Amino acid sequence: MGRKHFLRFGLGGAVTEKIAEDAGYSRGALYSNFDSKEELFVAVIHDEQARHLNFFRSLLKDEPSSRKRVKKLRDGIADLMTDHDWIVLRAEFEIGALRSESIRKRFVEAHRQQLHDGSELVRDLLRSPDVTSRLTPDDFITVIINLAHGLAVTQRILGSELSQKSTRSLIQTLFDRLISST
Repeated sequence: MGRKHFLRFGLGGAVTEKIAEDAGYSRGALYSNFDSKEELFVAVIHDEQARHLNFFRSLLKDEPSSRKRVKKLRDGIADLMTDHDWIVLRAEFEIGALRSESIRKRFVEAHRQQLHDGSELVRDLLRSPDVTSRLTPDDFITVIINLAHGLAVTQRILGSELSQKSTRSLIQTLFDRLISST
């Protein structure tokens, strides 16, 4: 609930009554579950992150080949980081965190959880003797998430000057420089 509205209007332009109406709820029903539109926005971010984590886990779950697991993670990260909706929601969350102390605290929690979950995925990859990384799992995921997101935001702003395809390729190249499989 609220995802489409936040994508269209951002956190600042979102109207609680319209979010409730679009979801088929009364304003009171919305406020019985969330204290504010900021809290609803954070819930949307948490739902997105949980969906992403479940996607990555299912992507890697049944793949026995470490080489294919590395490629699937690399391509999945490149796809996620160049996904228009995720770029906008994540950037909106960052802007909210810069403007509001309460959102900043929630951003820090969500970001730490994202880093933790990503590090676990990378740690799992590195259990294979034929997968190596130049960085620790924690450092790897910090670099890949933040640099890839920055590239993706720049790509969205520049448009044709930096295509989505080029951005995806740059993210894959960065990944390949940091993790390899033999």
